[in-house]
Amino acid sequence: MNKLSCEVVEDLLPLYHDEVCSAATREAIEAHLATCGHCSAALRKLQQNSSLPFEVIARNKQESAGLSSFQGYWHRARVLSFVKGLLLATAVCAVLILGYATLFRWNITKVPSSSIEITDVSLLNNGKIAYHVKITDGYEVNQINARMGNDGIFYITPVRPVIKSRKFAELGLGNRYDTIDLELLNANRNNPSTQIKAIYYGPKDNNPILIWKQGMDLPPATAAVEAQFAEQN
Repeated sequence: MNKLSCEVVEDLLPLYHDEVCSAATREAIEAHLATCGHCSAALRKLQQNSSLPFEVIARNKQESAGLSSFQGYWHRARVLSFVKGLLLATAVCAVLILGYATLFRWNITKVPSSSIEITDVSLLNNGKIAYHVKITDGYEVNQINARMGNDGIFYITPVRPVIKSRKFAELGLGNRYDTIDLELLNANRNNPSTQIKAIYYGPKDNNPILIWKQGMDLPPATAAVEAQFAEQN
Protein backbone atom coordinates (compact mmCIF):
# COMPACT_ATOMS: atom_id res chain seq x y z
CA MET A 1 0.00 0.00 0.00
CA ASN A 2 1.25 3.56 -0.78
CA LYS A 3 2.31 5.93 2.04
CA LEU A 4 -0.75 7.21 3.87
CA SER A 5 -1.53 10.81 4.75
CA CYS A 6 -2.49 11.90 8.25
CA GLU A 7 -6.08 12.49 7.15
CA VAL A 8 -6.41 8.92 5.86
CA VAL A 9 -4.73 7.45 8.94
CA GLU A 10 -7.04 9.37 11.29
CA ASP A 11 -10.04 7.99 9.38
CA LEU A 12 -8.66 4.46 9.68
CA LEU A 13 -7.59 4.63 13.33
CA PRO A 14 -11.00 3.41 14.67
CA LEU A 15 -10.73 0.30 12.49
CA TYR A 16 -7.08 -0.15 13.51
CA HIS A 17 -8.01 0.25 17.15
CA ASP A 18 -10.82 -2.34 16.87
CA GLU A 19 -8.51 -4.70 14.90
CA VAL A 20 -11.01 -5.12 12.06
CA CYS A 21 -8.89 -3.76 9.20
CA SER A 22 -6.90 -5.90 6.79
CA ALA A 23 -3.32 -6.92 7.48
CA ALA A 24 -2.02 -4.67 4.68
CA THR A 25 -3.91 -1.66 6.04
CA ARG A 26 -2.67 -2.36 9.56
CA GLU A 27 0.91 -2.56 8.35
CA ALA A 28 0.62 0.76 6.50
CA ILE A 29 -0.90 2.50 9.54
CA GLU A 30 1.82 1.22 11.85
CA ALA A 31 4.48 2.41 9.42
CA HIS A 32 2.89 5.87 9.50
CA LEU A 33 2.52 5.91 13.29
CA ALA A 34 6.22 5.13 13.68
CA THR A 35 7.11 8.49 12.15
CA CYS A 36 4.08 10.67 12.99
CA GLY A 37 3.66 11.96 16.51
CA HIS A 38 0.36 13.65 15.68
CA CYS A 39 -1.35 10.42 14.59
CA SER A 40 0.27 8.48 17.45
CA ALA A 41 -1.23 10.98 19.89
CA ALA A 42 -4.60 10.61 18.18
CA LEU A 43 -4.38 6.86 18.63
CA ARG A 44 -3.55 7.18 22.34
CA LYS A 45 -6.49 9.54 22.77
CA LEU A 46 -8.74 7.08 21.01
CA GLN A 47 -7.52 4.29 23.25
CA GLN A 48 -8.17 6.39 26.36
CA ASN A 49 -11.60 7.65 25.33
CA SER A 50 -12.88 4.46 23.76
CA SER A 51 -16.19 3.50 25.28
CA LEU A 52 -16.60 0.25 23.37
CA PRO A 53 -16.64 -2.71 25.69
CA PHE A 54 -14.52 -5.72 24.97
CA GLU A 55 -17.59 -7.73 23.91
CA VAL A 56 -18.43 -5.24 21.15
CA ILE A 57 -14.87 -5.25 19.87
CA ALA A 58 -14.91 -9.07 19.83
CA ARG A 59 -18.23 -9.06 18.00
CA ASN A 60 -16.84 -6.68 15.39
CA LYS A 61 -13.98 -9.08 14.81
CA GLN A 62 -16.44 -11.99 14.43
CA GLU A 63 -18.55 -9.99 11.98
CA SER A 64 -15.47 -9.20 9.93
CA ALA A 65 -14.52 -12.88 9.87
CA GLY A 66 -18.12 -13.74 9.02
CA LEU A 67 -18.05 -11.33 6.09
CA SER A 68 -14.93 -13.03 4.77
CA SER A 69 -16.64 -16.41 5.14
CA PHE A 70 -19.71 -15.12 3.32
CA GLN A 71 -17.53 -13.88 0.47
CA GLY A 72 -15.98 -17.32 0.18
CA TYR A 73 -19.42 -18.96 0.28
CA TRP A 74 -20.74 -16.56 -2.35
CA HIS A 75 -17.80 -17.38 -4.61
CA ARG A 76 -18.37 -21.12 -4.17
CA ALA A 77 -22.09 -20.65 -4.83
CA ARG A 78 -21.31 -18.85 -8.09
CA VAL A 79 -19.02 -21.69 -9.19
CA LEU A 80 -21.66 -24.26 -8.24
CA SER A 81 -24.34 -22.32 -10.13
CA PHE A 82 -22.09 -22.18 -13.19
CA VAL A 83 -21.48 -25.95 -13.05
CA LYS A 84 -25.21 -26.61 -12.63
CA GLY A 85 -25.98 -24.32 -15.56
CA LEU A 86 -23.38 -26.05 -17.70
CA LEU A 87 -24.78 -29.49 -16.86
CA LEU A 88 -28.32 -28.29 -17.56
CA ALA A 89 -27.27 -26.80 -20.90
CA THR A 90 -25.51 -30.06 -21.81
CA ALA A 91 -28.60 -32.06 -20.90
CA VAL A 92 -30.85 -29.77 -22.95
CA CYS A 93 -28.51 -30.05 -25.96
CA ALA A 94 -28.48 -33.85 -25.61
CA VAL A 95 -32.28 -33.95 -25.51
CA LEU A 96 -32.49 -31.68 -28.57
CA ILE A 97 -30.00 -33.80 -30.51
CA LEU A 98 -31.75 -37.00 -29.50
CA GLY A 99 -35.11 -35.51 -30.43
CA TYR A 100 -33.79 -34.37 -33.80
CA ALA A 101 -32.31 -37.79 -34.52
CA THR A 102 -35.53 -39.52 -33.49
CA LEU A 103 -37.74 -37.30 -35.61
CA PHE A 104 -35.56 -36.70 -38.67
CA ARG A 105 -32.89 -39.45 -38.83
CA TRP A 106 -33.92 -42.68 -37.19
CA ASN A 107 -35.89 -44.93 -39.52
CA ILE A 108 -38.53 -46.17 -37.10
CA THR A 109 -41.80 -45.57 -38.98
CA LYS A 110 -43.07 -48.34 -41.27
CA VAL A 111 -44.51 -47.34 -44.63
CA PRO A 112 -48.13 -48.60 -44.75
CA SER A 113 -49.02 -51.20 -47.33
CA SER A 114 -51.62 -48.83 -48.79
CA SER A 115 -48.73 -46.61 -49.96
CA ILE A 116 -46.81 -49.46 -51.64
CA GLU A 117 -47.27 -50.53 -55.27
CA ILE A 118 -45.62 -53.75 -56.52
CA THR A 119 -45.53 -54.44 -60.28
CA ASP A 120 -43.58 -56.47 -62.87
CA VAL A 121 -43.08 -59.49 -60.62
CA SER A 122 -41.23 -62.00 -62.79
CA LEU A 123 -38.50 -64.63 -62.88
CA LEU A 124 -35.05 -63.71 -64.20
CA ASN A 125 -32.90 -66.07 -66.24
CA ASN A 126 -30.60 -66.52 -63.24
CA GLY A 127 -33.49 -67.78 -61.07
CA LYS A 128 -33.94 -64.61 -59.02
CA ILE A 129 -37.33 -63.02 -58.51
CA ALA A 130 -37.55 -59.49 -59.92
CA TYR A 131 -40.12 -56.85 -59.08
CA HIS A 132 -40.66 -53.11 -59.19
CA VAL A 133 -41.64 -51.19 -56.06
CA LYS A 134 -43.03 -47.67 -55.91
CA ILE A 135 -43.96 -45.72 -52.79
CA THR A 136 -47.06 -43.77 -53.81
CA ASP A 137 -47.53 -41.34 -50.90
CA GLY A 138 -44.88 -38.96 -52.24
CA TYR A 139 -42.45 -39.28 -49.32
CA GLU A 140 -38.88 -40.51 -49.30
CA VAL A 141 -37.96 -44.01 -48.11
CA ASN A 142 -34.66 -44.20 -46.23
CA GLN A 143 -34.27 -47.89 -45.42
CA ILE A 144 -35.55 -51.36 -46.26
CA ASN A 145 -35.74 -53.97 -43.49
CA ALA A 146 -35.93 -57.70 -44.17
CA ARG A 147 -37.25 -60.17 -41.64
CA MET A 148 -37.73 -63.91 -41.88
CA GLY A 149 -39.98 -65.64 -39.36
CA ASN A 150 -39.86 -69.19 -38.07
CA ASP A 151 -43.03 -69.88 -40.01
CA GLY A 152 -41.16 -69.56 -43.29
CA ILE A 153 -42.67 -66.19 -44.21
CA PHE A 154 -40.24 -63.52 -45.44
CA TYR A 155 -41.19 -59.84 -45.00
CA ILE A 156 -39.63 -56.85 -46.76
CA THR A 157 -40.57 -53.60 -44.98
CA PRO A 158 -39.68 -50.03 -46.03
CA VAL A 159 -39.13 -47.61 -43.12
CA ARG A 160 -38.55 -43.88 -42.70
CA PRO A 161 -38.18 -41.25 -39.92
CA VAL A 162 -41.16 -39.81 -38.05
CA ILE A 163 -40.77 -36.50 -39.91
CA LYS A 164 -41.11 -37.44 -43.58
CA SER A 165 -39.37 -35.75 -46.50
CA ARG A 166 -40.37 -35.37 -50.16
CA LYS A 167 -36.87 -34.39 -51.29
CA PHE A 168 -35.86 -37.67 -52.96
CA ALA A 169 -39.23 -39.42 -53.08
CA GLU A 170 -38.92 -40.44 -56.73
CA LEU A 171 -35.37 -41.74 -56.39
CA GLY A 172 -33.64 -44.70 -54.80
CA LEU A 173 -35.58 -46.97 -52.50
CA GLY A 174 -38.95 -45.36 -53.21
CA ASN A 175 -39.05 -46.13 -56.94
CA ARG A 176 -36.90 -48.95 -58.28
CA TYR A 177 -36.50 -52.52 -59.52
CA ASP A 178 -35.15 -55.05 -57.08
CA THR A 179 -34.52 -58.79 -56.89
CA ILE A 180 -34.90 -61.59 -54.37
CA ASP A 181 -32.48 -64.52 -54.41
CA LEU A 182 -34.73 -67.24 -53.04
CA GLU A 183 -32.00 -69.89 -53.20
CA LEU A 184 -29.61 -67.72 -51.17
CA LEU A 185 -32.27 -66.88 -48.59
CA ASN A 186 -33.04 -70.56 -48.05
CA ALA A 187 -29.33 -71.37 -47.72
CA ASN A 188 -28.88 -68.72 -45.02
CA ARG A 189 -31.75 -69.89 -42.83
CA ASN A 190 -30.92 -71.03 -39.30
CA ASN A 191 -33.09 -74.07 -39.88
CA PRO A 192 -32.36 -75.23 -43.44
CA SER A 193 -35.00 -77.95 -43.21
CA THR A 194 -37.71 -75.27 -43.28
CA GLN A 195 -37.88 -73.54 -46.64
CA ILE A 196 -39.33 -70.11 -47.34
CA LYS A 197 -43.03 -70.45 -48.05
CA ALA A 198 -43.91 -66.90 -49.09
CA ILE A 199 -42.45 -63.42 -49.59
CA TYR A 200 -44.40 -60.28 -48.70
CA TYR A 201 -43.64 -56.59 -49.14
CA GLY A 202 -44.87 -54.27 -46.38
CA PRO A 203 -45.46 -54.37 -42.62
CA LYS A 204 -46.46 -57.78 -41.29
CA ASP A 205 -49.41 -56.32 -39.35
CA ASN A 206 -50.68 -54.08 -42.18
CA ASN A 207 -51.87 -56.32 -45.02
CA PRO A 208 -48.49 -56.80 -46.74
CA ILE A 209 -48.42 -57.37 -50.50
CA LEU A 210 -47.68 -60.90 -51.70
CA ILE A 211 -44.74 -61.16 -54.12
CA TRP A 212 -44.31 -64.92 -54.24
CA LYS A 213 -45.44 -68.08 -52.48
CA GLN A 214 -44.73 -71.78 -52.89
CA GLY A 215 -46.47 -73.25 -55.93
CA MET A 216 -46.77 -69.87 -57.71
CA ASP A 217 -45.57 -69.81 -61.32
CA LEU A 218 -44.00 -66.47 -62.15
CA PRO A 219 -43.82 -65.23 -65.73
CA PRO A 220 -40.35 -64.91 -67.26
CA ALA A 221 -38.87 -61.45 -67.06
CA THR A 222 -39.08 -59.29 -70.15
CA ALA A 223 -35.97 -58.16 -71.98
CA ALA A 224 -36.36 -54.70 -70.45
CA VAL A 225 -36.46 -56.13 -66.93
CA GLU A 226 -33.49 -58.43 -67.68
CA ALA A 227 -31.60 -55.35 -68.84
CA GLN A 228 -32.15 -53.72 -65.44
CA PHE A 229 -29.92 -56.38 -63.83
CA ALA A 230 -27.57 -57.21 -66.73
CA GLU A 231 -24.55 -55.77 -64.91
CA GLN A 232 -25.34 -57.77 -61.78
CA ASN A 233 -25.41 -61.00 -63.75
